[in-house]
Amino acid sequence: MPSPKRQPPIINAPWPVAAFAILLVVLHLVRLLLPDPLQNAVYYHGALFPERFWAPPEASSLTGLPPYSGPAAAFLPMVSSALLHADWMHVVLNAAFLVALAKPLLELMRSIWPRREPAASLLLLALFLFSQVAASLFYLAATYPDGGLMVGASGGISGLVAAVLLLREGPDRWLLSRPFLIASGLFVAANALFAFVGPELLGASIAWQAHIGGYIGGAIGMRAILWPMRSRPA
Repeated sequence: MPSPKRQPPIINAPWPVAAFAILLVVLHLVRLLLPDPLQNAVYYHGALFPERFWAPPEASSLTGLPPYSGPAAAFLPMVSSALLHADWMHVVLNAAFLVALAKPLLELMRSIWPRREPAASLLLLALFLFSQVAASLFYLAATYPDGGLMVGASGGISGLVAAVLLLREGPDRWLLSRPFLIASGLFVAANALFAFVGPELLGASIAWQAHIGGYIGGAIGMRAILWPMRSRPA
C-alpha cells in the first residue's frame, strides 16, 4: 500500500531562515502591543537617527533628541534597526524576501561546511548583519546631517540580493563582471524609481540609500565567501 504523500511545509526554507523571518514578524507584533511610552522607547534605542549620530555630544538634535552617548550607543541601532519595522506591509515583505533569498545562500554555505551546520548559519547571519551595517553607514553618509529615522531589515536583505546574483554568476566571477554590473545597475534604477513612487504606492518613504549601501556590503561580503571556492589552475 503506497504511503500517503506528505504535505509540503508552509514555509519551504531551512529552519534558521524561517525562524529569523518569523522573529521579525513576532517582534513587530510585540511592539504594537506595547503601550505608547514603551513603543517610543523601543524606537529611541533601536531606530537609527542620523541627526543623533552626527550631532556633537554637547548639542541637541533637530528633533530635540539627545545625540548618541558614545560609539557603542551609535553602533547599536545600525544592527537593531533591522528588527524594527514601520507597518505590517513593511515587515511581511521583508520576511518574505528574506526567506526567498536566504534559502539558496544557506544551502551554498552548508555545502562549504557539510558537517558544521552552526558555522553555515552563523556565516549567513554575519553576511546579513554586515550588509545591514553597510546600509546604515551609507544611509548616514547620504542623509548627512539630518535624514529621517531608519528602521527595517531592507538593508541586510539588499545585501542578500547581491549575494544571490553573485552566486548565480559562480565563484570565478568578479564584482566588475559585466553581468553583475548590469544587474547592479538595474537594482539601483529600481530603487531610484521607488524613491519617487514609494510614498504614493506604499504610503511611506523608502530608504533607498540604505538599500544601495546594503547591496554593496552584501556584494563585498559574498565575494569574500566565494573566494575559497574559485577555480585554481592545474
